[in-house]
Amino acid sequence: MSSLATTIPPGSWVLVTGAAGFLASHVIIQFLNRGFRVRGTVRDVGQAAWLLEGRFKTYAENGYLELVSVPNLGVSGAFDAAVKGVSAILHIAYVSRIVPDPNEVITPTVAGVRSIMDSAIRESSVKEVVFTGSAIAASPLTQGIDNGTVGRDSWNDAVLEAAWAPPPYGLSHAMANYPASKVAAEKEVWRLVKEKELHFTVNVVSPAGMIGEPLNKKHIELPSSWVIHAFKGNKTVMDSMPASFYADVKDVALVHVAAILDPEVKNARLQSWGHSVHWNEILAILRELRPQKKFIDDYPNPYHLKVSVDQSDSIALLRKWSGKDGWTPLRDSISENITNPYLAD
Repeated sequence: MSSLATTIPPGSWVLVTGAAGFLASHVIIQFLNRGFRVRGTVRDVGQAAWLLEGRFKTYAENGYLELVSVPNLGVSGAFDAAVKGVSAILHIAYVSRIVPDPNEVITPTVAGVRSIMDSAIRESSVKEVVFTGSAIAASPLTQGIDNGTVGRDSWNDAVLEAAWAPPPYGLSHAMANYPASKVAAEKEVWRLVKEKELHFTVNVVSPAGMIGEPLNKKHIELPSSWVIHAFKGNKTVMDSMPASFYADVKDVALVHVAAILDPEVKNARLQSWGHSVHWNEILAILRELRPQKKFIDDYPNPYHLKVSVDQSDSIALLRKWSGKDGWTPLRDSISENITNPYLAD
């Protein structure tokens, strides 16, 4: 794989926002393993100090990894210092607050897109930019109905309308704000690509659920730690989403890396959803991996999400940049998700 032509040479600086996150930390380690230097943005460098220890420590000590604080991603100029001298940017950070007011979630998320794009435009060294989108930006992925076919121009506009419904803001707004922020943010990305004369390439990688190896205890405490919910029998959470798509976080990270490095990937919306799965399939694997543990009963009427999505571009990048024939098998990802120092059996 090392003989592949790349858009930027090894040794180049790469900026990764939201560096302490589940996905971003895997993106960082993959770039470091390929010989690139990484600058990660975090809200609080002290709280993210674990990124300079363990498997990251040697890279940090040798000047290949550094952290910088960007406490508010939506502020104009917030990334100006962070982008200095970088060849590529991966904007993975997002507003994670679950609150009723869309102005506290959607507005700063879109402002963050504008802020980092403006910083990239002002920095001549930038050659490649990748944004992390979401499957939910392209489709509502509604349970129990046919969601149709996802294409290049598919958008989940209904969730935007729900989030911006007039106040008083309540629970329905709170549930809509995160997916709506992903729709609004990606639309803003492509608006800027269309309207600005950019000196860099832009791509978007859109995962659904991500599972696999946590690199920090916080990674198994997230609301989106789906395998952990099943492991602990959190039926209240599980009942809300009987079926979904899941990809190994390392696969999604690799698609991000490839979207930066591959000279042939330009203006792409890379749907990287992984496997279509329902809870009974996950529970069966958990019982196999932990036969001594009692798990919740199977759901009586399992089903898969009804939606058609073309993931062939993402799978082709996995094959080209890692030699893999497809997504990591579900069993392998689940095993890594529950076999770690942070989870007690």
